[in-house]
Amino acid sequence: ADNGFTDLVANMCWAGNASYDSSVLPVSPEATERGDQVKQCLAACRKHGIRLHVWRVCWNMGWTAPKGFMDKMKREGRTQVNFDGTTRDNWLCPSDPDNHKLEIAAMAEIAKNYDVAGIHFDYIRYPGSTSCFCKGCRERFERVIKTKVRKWPQGVRSDADLAKKWLEFRRQNINEVVAAVSTSLRAAKPGLSISAAVFSDWEVAKDDVGQDWKLWCEAGYLDFVCPMDYTANSREFQGMVTKQLGLAGKTPCYPGIGLSLWPASDRMSRLI
Repeated sequence: ADNGFTDLVANMCWAGNASYDSSVLPVSPEATERGDQVKQCLAACRKHGIRLHVWRVCWNMGWTAPKGFMDKMKREGRTQVNFDGTTRDNWLCPSDPDNHKLEIAAMAEIAKNYDVAGIHFDYIRYPGSTSCFCKGCRERFERVIKTKVRKWPQGVRSDADLAKKWLEFRRQNINEVVAAVSTSLRAAKPGLSISAAVFSDWEVAKDDVGQDWKLWCEAGYLDFVCPMDYTANSREFQGMVTKQLGLAGKTPCYPGIGLSLWPASDRMSRLI
């Protein structure tokens, strides 16, 4: 507050645990030992006139999620499978309807129970182009396109028409959650800010990780967007922001500066 900061975006929630009293997610060891972290953070923020936004990591259960919870998700077929058949056990599948409900419920619970200024999406995407190709993804994709994929998963890459539909299917899985959260939270709590940390290159991200953040801005799902412009090169940073401002349109754009990537000496000189 002394240095002009007005808002704090605090990482309090992952796909597999919550740092507060939750009836939707397992409570993290930190909250169990030290108490409700959102409640304590809110009290501190109010003291200094700071607005608190709760930072939610979507789909990724992280490394502190209880083993029992992760095992349950895998047992129920709700975790990701890579193109080569290997598993990604700490990531929930974005096409699974139960995972959609979990994402929405987790964020709705925060907005309902705490007087926070906003909810912040992070990891609102796939981890990369190699996932997810689980059995559920195949079944749900085939329902959407109304035909069987003969060669799975190779067919969604080798067939140009299928590949196009597959990329749209992935984007839609992510879009549905962003839209549902935005609609439900705005109705329940007018004035709540909804934001998202997104990959810097929208054109690559929409296909590679299913993150169509330009659409989210155009549709009014977000109140501000935070492209992750992690570079120590000022000219590159300026170029990325200029392009992103055009993509974001009327949605405010607050880029992440990736301070950890700067040389230590440069970090100190800029801060001074």
